[in-house]
Amino acid sequence: MRSIRSIRSILTGKLHIIILATAALLPAAALADSDGNAARTPDAASCFLELQTDALDILPRTVRFDMLEYFKADSVYMATNAMGGKSFLREVGPGFLEVQITDVSSMQIKLLPSRKNGEIIATIYTVGGSGQAPDSELRFYDQGLKSIPAGKLMPRMELKHFFEIPRGSVTTMKEIEQTVPFPTIEFKASPDSDSLSARLTIEGFMNQDDYNVIRLFEKPGLILDWDGSKFRFRKD
Repeated sequence: MRSIRSIRSILTGKLHIIILATAALLPAAALADSDGNAARTPDAASCFLELQTDALDILPRTVRFDMLEYFKADSVYMATNAMGGKSFLREVGPGFLEVQITDVSSMQIKLLPSRKNGEIIATIYTVGGSGQAPDSELRFYDQGLKSIPAGKLMPRMELKHFFEIPRGSVTTMKEIEQTVPFPTIEFKASPDSDSLSARLTIEGFMNQDDYNVIRLFEKPGLILDWDGSKFRFRKD
C-alpha cells in the first residue's frame, strides 16, 4: 500500500507534466492588437511571462509559466533556472509582481497608470547580497513591452539628493562627492502605491571612518511619486 507521501509525489509529478504540456501549447500573451498597436496590458503576470530582458534570460518562458501556475494554486514553485540555481515568486498581483531570480538578484514589475499611454510597465532589477551592497536598475516599457528611455520618466538621481547639510557645517557636499565616487542606490516599488522608495547603499563598500562622518548628513531615503506622466521627488 502506497504511503500518503508517495501518492502526493505522484500527483505533483503529474501536475507538473500537465503544466508543461499546457505551457508548450499556450500562445504568447496578446500585448498588441492585430495591427501591431499596443493593447491594454492584462496584468503584471503577463509582463513577467513575455518580458525579454537580460535579467530574466535564465528563466525560459515555460519555466516562468510553471512558476505562475503553481503560485495561482497557492504553492511556491522553486524553479531551477538556467544557472542551476533556484528561482521563485515572492508576490503576484494584478499590478505588481516580485521574483527572486537568484540568491543575490531579484526583480519587481510594477504597472503604472499613464495619462497618455494607458499603462507604463516599470521593472526594478536589484543585485546584492552576501556582503554586496544592493544596487538597482530601473527600466520602463509601454504596453507592447517596447523600451522607453528612463530619462523621460525619472528625474536625474544625484548624490546631493540623499544628503542634507546644515548651514555652517565643516563638511561640504563637494567633500562627500569626493568620498563617494560611485554611489549605489536600491529602489523598491510596492503593490499598494505608485511611489518608489530610494536609498543609498554605500555603507557596504566605503571606508568605515569616512562613512561614519558622512552618515551624519545622510537622509534615510527618498520617495518618488508617480504623477501619471513621470516620477517626481516628494517634497519634504
